[in-house]
Amino acid sequence: MVNGPRDTQFVKRAILLAGLVLVIVYFNQVLKAAKSVYDIVLPLVLGFIIAYVVNILMRFLERHYFPKAEKPWIARTRRPVCLLLSYVLILLILAAVITLVLPKVVDTIKALSAVLPGYWERISQWVDDHKDQWSFVSEWMDKDALSWDSITDNIKSNAPQSLRGIFTSSLTVISGLTSGLFDLVVGLAFSAYLLASKERLLAQAEKLQKAFLPPSTAARFNTILAAANESFASFITGQCTEAVILGALCIAGMLIFGFPYATSIGIFVGVTSLIPILGAYLGAAVGVLLIFQADPAKALLFVVFIIVLQQLEGNLIYPRVMGTSLGLPGLWVFAAVVIGGGLGGIVGMLFGVPTAATIYKLVRAAADERTKAQAQRT
Repeated sequence: MVNGPRDTQFVKRAILLAGLVLVIVYFNQVLKAAKSVYDIVLPLVLGFIIAYVVNILMRFLERHYFPKAEKPWIARTRRPVCLLLSYVLILLILAAVITLVLPKVVDTIKALSAVLPGYWERISQWVDDHKDQWSFVSEWMDKDALSWDSITDNIKSNAPQSLRGIFTSSLTVISGLTSGLFDLVVGLAFSAYLLASKERLLAQAEKLQKAFLPPSTAARFNTILAAANESFASFITGQCTEAVILGALCIAGMLIFGFPYATSIGIFVGVTSLIPILGAYLGAAVGVLLIFQADPAKALLFVVFIIVLQQLEGNLIYPRVMGTSLGLPGLWVFAAVVIGGGLGGIVGMLFGVPTAATIYKLVRAAADERTKAQAQRT
């Protein structure tokens, strides 16, 4: 029987310790169960993320949707019209990127696949002509294990297994795409429901918070949520602004210097720059591939151009756009990108910076409070 606060604390700690022991003992089963739960709630999590991003654009549109109108029917149509416009604008941007960039990339890959065999034949011929000059090349070419006959026999013997592997991989990819498409559709529908009734949901969450959380815990929880919301909203807004500026500068510079595929590459560089620090270089790599197929000399000049543009972006644009809004020093931005990328790839890079900004703000606020408290005591 629990007789006081100390006994209550003891029971809570005992239950927590027992739960921790069970997790350690049955770790594989817990991991499988967590994976099953994750697969089930993934569409809802995806919908929440979509709703959060769309809400930033929707709030902007709502502020400019006949703000001074006094007619009731305009107020009633504000939410559905702005919600629909937000989804349409985002889908149009994605469609523009796909239709302008993807066909060029596919054409470039086809052109390179047609040209590369000729390059390989020239390299092979050059090696054959000069292999006597390097003994290690001659020894390598004379090995029976690497002769053309052995390679052909190898291919014939392993062909059935390779085909089965390709077929299995294709089925896995198709299944993954189908599942991803289903999750995306469910997530979009869930995000629309969230945005359509967000005020009511927020009121219900506040009511539950008051009913089940002590005031001090609720205040601390709201402080964390406010810092996270400010960091993520500032990050998304700042990254989108920077992407538009960088893409426009890239298109303008490429048109001035006469680079091919200026619009396609500029849009792609702008979109990939949504990934902090490293994103524009990923877009530039695709740009080099596209330009190299048309003019190898201009591909080299494009590398110089993109390096100069990145210096301009890193030293002038990014600090002005992101520095004031995010409040995170450049050192911690770079560290967040590296750690986030190592933990979660591209998604980790995207979430790493605002997460680090949230932690930075909370730690700085806590440090300021402790410093003031120590100064008052002394």
